[in-house]
Amino acid sequence: MQKLLDDLFEHCLENGDFVGANAAVYRDGICLYANSFGMADREAGRVMTPDTIFRIYSMTKPVTAAAALQLMEQGKLHPDLPVSWYLPCFAEMQVSQSDGTTRPAREMLRVQHLLNMTSGLPYAGDSTPAEKSVKAIYEEMTRRQKTDHPMDTLAFCELLSALPLEFEPGTHWKYGTSADLLGGVIQAASGMGFRDYLKQNIFAPLGMEDTDFYVPTEKQERLAAAYTYGETGLVRDDAHYFGLNDLRTKPVFISGGAGLTSTIGDYAKFANALANGGTTKDGIRILGRQAFDYLRTPQVTGEQFRHDQDWDPLRGYSYGCLVRVLTDRYGAGTLASPGEFGWDGWTGTYFCVDPAEKLTILFMIQTACAGTSYAVKMMRNIVYGSL
Repeated sequence: MQKLLDDLFEHCLENGDFVGANAAVYRDGICLYANSFGMADREAGRVMTPDTIFRIYSMTKPVTAAAALQLMEQGKLHPDLPVSWYLPCFAEMQVSQSDGTTRPAREMLRVQHLLNMTSGLPYAGDSTPAEKSVKAIYEEMTRRQKTDHPMDTLAFCELLSALPLEFEPGTHWKYGTSADLLGGVIQAASGMGFRDYLKQNIFAPLGMEDTDFYVPTEKQERLAAAYTYGETGLVRDDAHYFGLNDLRTKPVFISGGAGLTSTIGDYAKFANALANGGTTKDGIRILGRQAFDYLRTPQVTGEQFRHDQDWDPLRGYSYGCLVRVLTDRYGAGTLASPGEFGWDGWTGTYFCVDPAEKLTILFMIQTACAGTSYAVKMMRNIVYGSL
């Protein structure tokens, strides 16, 4: 496995697929493979190292889901309750109509709709009225970021509550701002700031010392530079934040959908706890067995998926609590076990967990729009072929 993976990543590096990468494989908590490739910052001449810090974007979502399920175990949050139970501003939602008008939603927006992305709250875009409305919120957030009145988590949620939903809650699946709203729900349900809750209940117990919503000054030299595809290959691009801060200061808006930074070793602590059923090999419990099973239970049907585009990373998968869950290994073209789950980030950070094998696979790069790259798909099959 070592040589096959090394050869794969060296080839990708030479091919210009990424500037630098970290990769790791664990089984039953034991590291089977770990290596670094290329540069963390090409322009500064800084090589990739295991402690390089990455913007992990949507790999924040499974952490947010775990926090929600912890509160479910504590009796402070219930998936069937309406979001308005925690945030009253969501009591009267509207749904967009094809003629440009809106109508009152027939179904209450529930916590479960946030967990499985069937809320009708999309990300920013230009295709639908709902996408355009969300885009306006992100633009407002960016404008206010450097002022005396930056937009915080609950203010963001309140603005979302005034927008029309793209569809009736529960009828379709569409990737969007559900996890960000869930961060506000967690804040209201726990009585703690969302960041504080994660630090106290997930990061500190697991020893995730390099995971946060910003990078302190003393760690800035470890932050990987971001790149995007240009006409002549990958070019430096640190401007992509989607309304998030520049990571140098503590943010006011704590994004449950895309805000975290982490290292491959830190995130492995979280992923390995999931691979072991929610509890680390040292007995540190993040989730109980039943909550862990709830996290990875497929919830979204094919009919619900038809509303969205044919999204390649979801071929062969259903969706659970902010994670994809493998249901058709042939459709996905993978050797993984049914029930394998995980997610990726916008700049190519990726993880998956296979509970049947107690296996964790992680891969981190900083290339815009990389998501689940072909390097990852090849890596997965090499790993499974070596078991």
